[in-house]
Amino acid sequence: MDKLEYMKMIEELAKPFVEAGIYNSTEKFLKDLIKNFSIEKIKAYEKIIRKYERKYGSFEDFTKRLEGKANPKLEDEWMDWESARNMLEAWRKASRELDISVS
Repeated sequence: MDKLEYMKMIEELAKPFVEAGIYNSTEKFLKDLIKNFSIEKIKAYEKIIRKYERKYGSFEDFTKRLEGKANPKLEDEWMDWESARNMLEAWRKASRELDISVS
């Protein structure tokens, strides 16, 4: 799909919302859609991180405790936690670059 096809598809998706007066432009619709999606992603990664923090304390402490003592289950949890931390930062960074407030 080229850029023109993407723009047409976005306009078609936004059209009912603009025509209903919910949004005053395709751009506002798209920005709101991206903002809401970003907020949900950030909340989901924060939830994963909080779950592991309640279970193990800080990520750094958990990492130190695992050295030389890890088993496959703990390694999987460590990787899941690290992935959530990395993805949370990526979503926050992208949101800041688009000037989307997700607080």
